Amino acid sequence: MLVKPYMLQPSIESASREEIEKIQLERLRLTVKRAYEYVPLYRKRMKEAGISPEDIKSLEDIRRLPFTFKDDLRREYPFGLLAVPLSEVLEVHASSGTTGRPTVVAYTRRDLENWAELMARTFAAGGLARGDVLYSTLNYHWFTGGLGFHYGAMRLGATIVPAGPGYTRRHVQMIRDLGATALAAVPNYAIRLAETALEMGVDPAHDTGVRLGFFGAEMWSEEMRRRINRLWDMDSYDVYGMSELYGPGTAVDCHFHDGLHVWEDHYLVEVVDPKDRGATRAGGGRCPGCHATNP
Repeated sequence: MLVKPYMLQPSIESASREEIEKIQLERLRLTVKRAYEYVPLYRKRMKEAGISPEDIKSLEDIRRLPFTFKDDLRREYPFGLLAVPLSEVLEVHASSGTTGRPTVVAYTRRDLENWAELMARTFAAGGLARGDVLYSTLNYHWFTGGLGFHYGAMRLGATIVPAGPGYTRRHVQMIRDLGATALAAVPNYAIRLAETALEMGVDPAHDTGVRLGFFGAEMWSEEMRRRINRLWDMDSYDVYGMSELYGPGTAVDCHFHDGLHVWEDHYLVEVVDPKDRGATRAGGGRCPGCHATNP
């Protein structure tokens, strides 16, 4: 089922490359200045690299900034990378720590507002709107997925059902009873829900109102997307993110499903060669389908 997508903030989402780069440079300089002044690790790294915040005069100067590595996040556990007092932190998420010490991500009120806005844009790109009922089977704990989707739906004005994972047969019942029109899940669980529904004599494509899917947190193929869409008679969207970048909501594909759109007013994309760590800033034109600015 195809649903008409839309832009939540067209002045930003379809801004010219010149406008986007102006915003990016302003925010890059502010970010570097804040990191230098308030985070000892970044100040040390920048001094070692022979660079100061005043040296950032163009977007190309991002190549001069030192890298941040996963081990840096672990070594500074839990709050060594904060650029604000802990009293300004309203929420904390963390990785599972299965490969070592967990990495912690802290959110101020402004962070949570930004995150909600980006996820609301993400949902709008797929056609979710006020009046829709989003049934979320994502985890609500250290993992950023559940709350990220939750905040975005609230910001958009859609109804959110914070169902969480597990209890699959109960989910099938509640999806029908609550009139869910959209599903948030990891892709494999969307398939599991559909299979369970069929076992219960419920055809998800005809016996539910679900017409949109927003999936992420694991790899999935175009073949899997087609299978999910067929099972549910839905249009599904790939939501990309990582905890260090708020969580889900960094990027999403539009209804043409031909690559991800990054929200470039918040994220500056850099392509790094793993062999020599050479970096190239990525910037794009405009999506020929939805007309969004696209890196």
